[in-house]
Amino acid sequence: MLEFLQRDLQPKSETFGQLTIERRVLITPKSTISIPSITVISSGTASVPREVVWNLAVVLLAAGLLTLVAGLSLGSGLAISMGTVGLLCGFVLARFFAKAEMPCLSITSSDGHKHQFTGQRRTLDEVRRILSDKINTGDESAVFRVSFEKGIIQPVGHAEVVGAMLAGGGPQVLAGAADARHDALDAYMPAPPPPRPPLGDGHPAGGVPHVDYSQVLPQIVDMQRFYAQRQDTQDIAERLNELEYLMRSGTPTAGSRSRLNHLVGELSSVLGAYPGVVQIFHQAARLAGF
Repeated sequence: MLEFLQRDLQPKSETFGQLTIERRVLITPKSTISIPSITVISSGTASVPREVVWNLAVVLLAAGLLTLVAGLSLGSGLAISMGTVGLLCGFVLARFFAKAEMPCLSITSSDGHKHQFTGQRRTLDEVRRILSDKINTGDESAVFRVSFEKGIIQPVGHAEVVGAMLAGGGPQVLAGAADARHDALDAYMPAPPPPRPPLGDGHPAGGVPHVDYSQVLPQIVDMQRFYAQRQDTQDIAERLNELEYLMRSGTPTAGSRSRLNHLVGELSSVLGAYPGVVQIFHQAARLAGF
């Protein structure tokens, strides 16, 4: 009976919380998937075992079965009843409560094997987009380490650059690199007006508060220029570009400050593997009043 439950009630596909996207393969904790062999990438939900509930169900089933056998052997009505109740409780737990529905990214290969990944919905959707772009363009330079559980997507190959940023040296920017663009105006904020002479309290003449981000703006500019060089990190570069624009504008409206805080949250999630970088983002949010 236990084998039947384990075979028919537990999910048939293994689920993972981590993934490595290499040049031509995907690496899970237990297998390697050739990217050319991928046939379907889909989002949905998956049934994931609740280990505590499942273990309790197994204990109840085992105890109930032993008690029932002993009751039948001894002719004890009480033992038979207790064994039956234990079996029923264990079966109900295993059948209806031992699994939970979680957001899932499914990757199916040409041999029909399905690999499932569970974690934060935003991270799952972002990885689906990254893999779709990688397959569509044949881009072998897109290499990432992904932790779905922590919501971290870490581009590989820039650890030294991030270390230089934290040390204050700034990244090595390729010759001829384009300067950061400032045309990504967010929907929450109109074009900034011409600068006006500040009043004695540090606010512009119109009375609108102007936040000074000069403490962290140079690091944001360095990061934006670096990520703009890589085809596989354009989404990070675009967020940093918008963040830089908001900082230069001084975020004079509640909407612009709210947008800055939202971008800080997204970037902190994506670059969470670098606590020093996340600290820079959090400092910008504090300056904005969050």
